[in-house]
Amino acid sequence: MSLQLDPEEHEIEALVALLPNLHSSRVVEVGCGDGRLTRRYAARAASVFAFDPDETAVNAFRSQALPDNVDVRCKSVDRIEILPGTVDVVILSWSL
Repeated sequence: MSLQLDPEEHEIEALVALLPNLHSSRVVEVGCGDGRLTRRYAARAASVFAFDPDETAVNAFRSQALPDNVDVRCKSVDRIEILPGTVDVVILSWSL
């Protein structure tokens, strides 16, 4: 039996409630891991730039087809450069 995180979809419902204009947002996700959350909201966003320093997790994320609006990279937060005015929302889910 596989573990299913948030089968009731409370997490994505809370995210959409907090970000009602997600559909038009340019999102940066810090610590995307294997894309657990990213895949659930990406279709609602204008674009997603997701990154994580864990190469194994990022490779797992990339091993499945990525939505066209998602750019995923293996980088740590101190190695990412984001230009001012190019992002509407930053998400940190389960990242320390």
